[in-house]
Amino acid sequence: MQTQTIEDLYREKSRLIFRYLLKIGCSKQDAEDIVQNSFSKAVEHMIHMEVANPSAWLFKVSINDYYNLCRKKKRYPNVQIDETFFENMHSTEEAGEQRLIRHENKQEIEAVLEQLPSAQSNLLLLKYELTLSYEEISDLLDVKVDTIRTTLYRSRKNFKQKWSEFIEKKG
Repeated sequence: MQTQTIEDLYREKSRLIFRYLLKIGCSKQDAEDIVQNSFSKAVEHMIHMEVANPSAWLFKVSINDYYNLCRKKKRYPNVQIDETFFENMHSTEEAGEQRLIRHENKQEIEAVLEQLPSAQSNLLLLKYELTLSYEEISDLLDVKVDTIRTTLYRSRKNFKQKWSEFIEKKG
């Protein structure tokens, strides 16, 4: 891979990866270090090996570095979202139900997201917090768009079920 291509990749993806790391619980300093380390690895490895999807490879390297850091620090990811998490959700659910979810306490939404498998909560974050399109998520994760749509549908369904259980317990 040429240096220019790595520079283009950095301009296009570094901010996205940084924002994603912050959303899954990484500190600002750690996120900066991970992004820098990931692009250093890109320079070292992509020159000598063929990478079919550099964006997906870089994203996976960054996430792996984050989880390695978590293990090293003996702490685990804590999903953090802001109040606008579901504002971009486009689904066929009732409008009242959407309003209820949007206005619920941030900590309650985080608690429910933490109950989901990490792949599902990460996909929800990519789609609704970072507002990525299906195609962008597909490119980033190196997964077919149809797989993203299906998994996202299941993630929303699972979130809705967990949310209902959470509300019942809260009673």
